[in-house]
Amino acid sequence: MKTILRNFMNVLRRFKMASFLNVIGLTVAFTAFLVIMMQVQYERTFDRCYPTASRICRVDMNHGEGDIYASVIPQALANAAFTSSPHIEAYTLLNSFSSKTYVNVGEGNDERGFKELFIPCYPDFPKVFEPTLVEGIATCLEDPEKVMISESMAKRMFGKESAIGKSIRSKDRVFYVDGMNFTVGAVYKDFPENSQMENGIYARINKHFENDWLSQNFMGYLLLDSPESRQVVEDNFNSTFDFAKYNVNKETRLQLIPITDIYYMPGQLDDFIKTGNVDTMRLLVLIALLVIVIAGINFTNFSTSLAPMRIKSINTQKVLGSSTASLRASLVAEAVSICVFACLLAFLLTWILNRTEVLSFVEADTNLLHYIPLLFMVLGISVLLGLVAGLYPAWYMTSFQPALVLKGSFGLSTSGRKLRTALIGFQYVVSIGLIIGSSFIQIQNNYMRSYKLGFDKDQVAMVTLSQDIVKKSGDLLVNRFKEYAGIEDVGFANTIVGASDVYSANYFRYNNKEFNSEIIDVSWNFLNVMGIPVTSGRDFSRSDAQNDSTFACIFTKRVLDVVPDMEPGHPLEKSWMGTGNIVGFIDNIKVSSLRSSNRPLLFRLSARFDVLPVSYIRLKVGTNVEEAVAHIHRVIADIDPAYPFEVEFYDTVFNNLYHKEQYLKKMITLFSLLAIVLSIVGVFGLVVFETQYRRKEIGVRKVFGATVQEILNMFNKIYLKVVSICFIIAAPFAYYGVHKWLENFSDKTPIFWWVFVLAFAVVAAITMLTVTFQNWKAANENPVNSVKSE
Repeated sequence: MKTILRNFMNVLRRFKMASFLNVIGLTVAFTAFLVIMMQVQYERTFDRCYPTASRICRVDMNHGEGDIYASVIPQALANAAFTSSPHIEAYTLLNSFSSKTYVNVGEGNDERGFKELFIPCYPDFPKVFEPTLVEGIATCLEDPEKVMISESMAKRMFGKESAIGKSIRSKDRVFYVDGMNFTVGAVYKDFPENSQMENGIYARINKHFENDWLSQNFMGYLLLDSPESRQVVEDNFNSTFDFAKYNVNKETRLQLIPITDIYYMPGQLDDFIKTGNVDTMRLLVLIALLVIVIAGINFTNFSTSLAPMRIKSINTQKVLGSSTASLRASLVAEAVSICVFACLLAFLLTWILNRTEVLSFVEADTNLLHYIPLLFMVLGISVLLGLVAGLYPAWYMTSFQPALVLKGSFGLSTSGRKLRTALIGFQYVVSIGLIIGSSFIQIQNNYMRSYKLGFDKDQVAMVTLSQDIVKKSGDLLVNRFKEYAGIEDVGFANTIVGASDVYSANYFRYNNKEFNSEIIDVSWNFLNVMGIPVTSGRDFSRSDAQNDSTFACIFTKRVLDVVPDMEPGHPLEKSWMGTGNIVGFIDNIKVSSLRSSNRPLLFRLSARFDVLPVSYIRLKVGTNVEEAVAHIHRVIADIDPAYPFEVEFYDTVFNNLYHKEQYLKKMITLFSLLAIVLSIVGVFGLVVFETQYRRKEIGVRKVFGATVQEILNMFNKIYLKVVSICFIIAAPFAYYGVHKWLENFSDKTPIFWWVFVLAFAVVAAITMLTVTFQNWKAANENPVNSVKSE
């Protein structure tokens, strides 16, 4: 055993590069597998943090196939569902669609401002979700003046002091909540990131909409007495409730969605509901398994490639009395030790990556201490991988007759060579597929970010203000902004245009034809600030903003696909919003993500909706951006020193909008690079093996006049043929995968042929460089030495 180990260490020192690459390959493979499994566990346990998770259901009112708004329901309809069955133990209604609210704590010089999410809810919220209370009582929401806040928020606002009894003052009106001054009644332990519940300020909802059957503003959750009651409650409501009586679409049906099913449920509002793609997760799991398999294949090839250098020593041990079984056990133990060592290095590497925040693009928590069972699982996989990967080399190196080996008469097995080539081919197929996939993800990301949206997003800075600042100091703010010569104009809207998948929508009637349109409330000069020209009719005017009886409308031309006879100067039929006056049309612009379908869009201007918190600041071309941002900060700080805000540009907006695609791009690109590295390691091992067995052939060829270039070409042709065959296998699978992924987008990049050629060229070039590098020494060796040694 000691002799074998000593010989093995000598071989490792002799082939430092191949040995280093192999250990590094195993280490990186285990690291990648560990990180992926952390993400898998993060998604697999989504919404399972609540003690009552198995009995919680979301109340959906489905109005027909493809209803993305099914989870957003009227309060009256929710109440009817909540009280429809004795199987319902508790229920709550939530509204978490609003933007963050400006709140103050402290008095006088100690006053500080925060922007926090207010979440109106029914008092039974703690009964349904059972959050862990740090302090206070769960029944505090029975009092409309009391609120529940998260532990992290309590520390931000009040430091180490107890938050109970402390005052929180809202500077903005909180929708669906009475009052603006609140007292902290309870502090709950933060909900984890992989949950639908937000860490905000939970306050008791008011009754203003309790008899409203049409306004879809809320989400409802209920707690059943058992998971089996779900279908009973659902069927009972649908069979007994008269939807038509309350002017509700007769096709509407109640659906109770288990909260643990929400994350992977397709066709939802991604802006308000945390969702994932189960196919993407399956792909990542498949990649994780492939990475481990490839690493095992590499290790097998590497161990086998060392056979020519080790086989005499091993069979000498046979002659000296060692049994074949004991030799094989020693070789397998050697393989297991290397895999376990690489696994431990992977743990260290993951810890370093977590501490340096290199893995910040991964949604899951990557702290190793939170995954102790997973660490033992990966350690077990490393032992299993060592056993499997070490068996073939151990059997192979001990399968020859000692007398033949010691004479140097053992030969290269044709079947073994084919097996090793097939294993390398498998690596190539995976590498080529991942390169093609990651390339198209990058191309689609670039396509989305450079897509012509129809408005001038460059040189526009955005600041989300408080309602209080806009109401009291809106005109002053604009005038102060414009004091800086580099600021051209300032407009306002109720939201950040281009930052969402969907926007608020409603039904309108024109000439007795009903249609649905998304709505964005804007200031009279908004279109001019954003560089959106009116193509028919006229732009908004100041007088439109002062009219209390009607609201002015400018539609995108897409509305004409639904209502072809719509014209400027004609009214929209009266609705709860009042009477609309159509003043003009603009070209179709893209304000939602490219994941969303294209719908009509209405820019609305009304004196009723004049508190527009998002300011759009148009900078002149050539303006010093840093100076302009500093000026914006000074102006807002002069008006309200406590107000927290950020100046945003569209680069940041698009990063947030397409963060899922960015995450997928980084993950796939990372594993594509890993697959290439592992393939190089595999080729290294196979070339070492081939070169050692064919040293005599190389020497003979040189004696007969073969040049170094001809010998290198001979080896490169073999591997180029393997790469070509693998490309033919991988390309159709990659095309299918890319095509299916692009179906998730309403606007997408074409599938370019040159990407496939580029993937082939990259893999072929890297392979040829690797083969040339490894064979250069053998091709330049004195043929006398190689022929003599053989």
